[in-house]
Amino acid sequence: MANEQINANIATSKLRAVFVDNTAIAARIKAAKGPKGEVEKEGQIEIIFLDMLTQQPVGRFVMGKMTAKELVTGLSQNIAKMEKEVASKELPKQPSSSSIEPSSSTTYR
Repeated sequence: MANEQINANIATSKLRAVFVDNTAIAARIKAAKGPKGEVEKEGQIEIIFLDMLTQQPVGRFVMGKMTAKELVTGLSQNIAKMEKEVASKELPKQPSSSSIEPSSSTTYR
């Protein structure tokens, strides 16, 4: 049910596809000393998508470690599928209406 709602939201979204051909990636670490002298750290990954023809950034996203790991997993799986399909001599199948799915089933609590 949740995937159907996500697909419906994506289909009706006003988001526009933007071409990118490069990325800039950085890790941000924030640290502070607690009252007892212990160090607390948190981190985020920042990805900036670039259009090198225009030399312009076209998107900037900051995410936590779990989301970044899910992105790596999702990209790896989709690249493997794409390489298999490109190597095939058959015409591609029509994508189903549920071809876009979230990269994980993590939830907020």
